[in-house]
Amino acid sequence: MPLDLKKDDMGDVIKDFYKSKAPQFKGKSKKKRREMAIAAKLSAERGPLPEVTKYDRYDKEKKQFAKADRKMKFGKFYGKAKEAKNRLRPGEVKRYDKKLGKYVSNKD
Repeated sequence: MPLDLKKDDMGDVIKDFYKSKAPQFKGKSKKKRREMAIAAKLSAERGPLPEVTKYDRYDKEKKQFAKADRKMKFGKFYGKAKEAKNRLRPGEVKRYDKKLGKYVSNKD
């Protein structure tokens, strides 16, 4: 009966690895076979790992530093600065432009 890594118990998988005559186990100690069996069982249950490229890491770091830079610019008043971004400036008037379909400012 073939071994199903997802459904079988951990003990059954380990015993099967101990008894196996496959070439990848040749010269491996009992301890090493046990480690290989556990790794195979857990990876079968978990499924394939997502592929991560060096660019994903770079993008993540870039976003993290950009966020930190924005916070440094306003210090502890970062929340108030975000709020003030949408406020009207002195002398500014917004009106609805029918052609554009949105509000436009006289300061832009």
